[in-house]
Amino acid sequence: KLHQQFEMYKDQVKKIGEEAQKNPEQKGDSPTCGICHKTKFADGCGHVCSYCQTKFCARCGGRVSLRSNK
Repeated sequence: KLHQQFEMYKDQVKKIGEEAQKNPEQKGDSPTCGICHKTKFADGCGHVCSYCQTKFCARCGGRVSLRSNK
């Protein structure tokens, strides 16, 4: 019986994960941090990664200067 409950729970988790992948931006209209998904941004706030264009908050990432090629 315990094994059946575990299998049902596992199937539910898989189903929820698949639905989340199909509808990724369904949390609302306010933009959130792309790393922690907790911090909400006002218009124009947040940092954007120059490589992957992901918006992130100050807690999750910092600005790193690139090394010169010289």
